[in-house]
Amino acid sequence: MKQVFFHSLVVCFFLPLLGVFAFSLNSFGFPLMEQYSDKSIKFFIAFPYFLLIIAALFASVLAADRLSRRLAAKFGVPVEEKADTDSWDKLLDPQRIEHKRAVVMKTADSWLKDNMLARVIIGLIIGAVIVI
Repeated sequence: MKQVFFHSLVVCFFLPLLGVFAFSLNSFGFPLMEQYSDKSIKFFIAFPYFLLIIAALFASVLAADRLSRRLAAKFGVPVEEKADTDSWDKLLDPQRIEHKRAVVMKTADSWLKDNMLARVIIGLIIGAVIVI
């Protein structure tokens, strides 16, 4: 439950900051780069934006981690099958693994059959991996 909160909060915190940096780079950074033809000037203009993006991602992860802990503690659902996940024998049982694999494969297969956008995105990813 914490991971769901964490990942959605990171996206919600980081994307607006990324948009602000992109707007600033388009408004101020690129015109400055076009004024000067020297590559070192372009580096000194682009490098602070790069550092700001890294700092924004780090701050978003920290804020999302703290907030997701609180949300998971307040709204999280306890695991009902805690006794099933306590022993290694039950976790590594081949029949149970095969059953869960079959359920996941059926779900993914039906999702891919129904969702045309997912087919296009997965095809693009596979094509990019093959080209690289």
